Amino acid sequence: MNLRICFSKFGRLRFLGHLDVMRFFQRAITRGGVPVAYSAGFHPHMIMSFAQPLALSVTSDGEYFDIECGVDSVDPDDILARLRGAMCDGLDVRSVTILPEREPNTKKQTGMSQIAGAMYLLTSDAENGAKFAEAVRKLAEASSVLVEKEGKSGVRDVDIRKGIHALAILNEGGTLEYLSNDGMFDCPPDLTGGFGRERSAHAPERPCGSVTILAAVDAGSENNISVELLTEALRKCGELPDGRFLNAHRMELFGRREDHMVSLALMR
Repeated sequence: MNLRICFSKFGRLRFLGHLDVMRFFQRAITRGGVPVAYSAGFHPHMIMSFAQPLALSVTSDGEYFDIECGVDSVDPDDILARLRGAMCDGLDVRSVTILPEREPNTKKQTGMSQIAGAMYLLTSDAENGAKFAEAVRKLAEASSVLVEKEGKSGVRDVDIRKGIHALAILNEGGTLEYLSNDGMFDCPPDLTGGFGRERSAHAPERPCGSVTILAAVDAGSENNISVELLTEALRKCGELPDGRFLNAHRMELFGRREDHMVSLALMR
């Protein structure tokens, strides 16, 4: 039996690295008495797989990892309560769902292999709010934006514009003004209602004069558009400083189902 766990990362723990997060959950699983399965061999380890590492300083409400249980049946609500009892300030388990058993002779589908998209909230500082908004509008109107991306073969210029599926600005009244949207993302209503703030207690604060946007982009191993690449694209489109000028919050991770992106929690 396999479980998919969704969790939030926020506060000071946004500076906690991926390996430390993984170790924390390994200890939390042990403290909570979760019946996780272990690999065979001389150095057995928990059978768990994280969907996608989160960049340092980025907060999130849509982080996922899968575990394999060592028993045939579990109560997801019981596992949720056990894990929540082992959390600390800065990490919170949001949900636990049972993954369906895979058909014989079929490849195991983990969250990592299913990742195809991500949705971010980006909030500027007060000083650069107007410049940030103008850069976002130019990015939405652009047909091509080349940025430098480092890969296994070195640094190369890549066009990331086609991988940005939606851009929207949060208006003063709390509504979304979509600047571009190709309809690729199927978003649960609570994900965009109130621009994520009704769903999330951990989304970035909005200082007076700042601007917040929503960006839905490609993610995963094939075409991953990170916050760093988005930031560089915005700098190319506007007169923005080289230093840090925004806070980033990952709202959700998505998988691809036919020609749409759906929440990883709904992927089976």
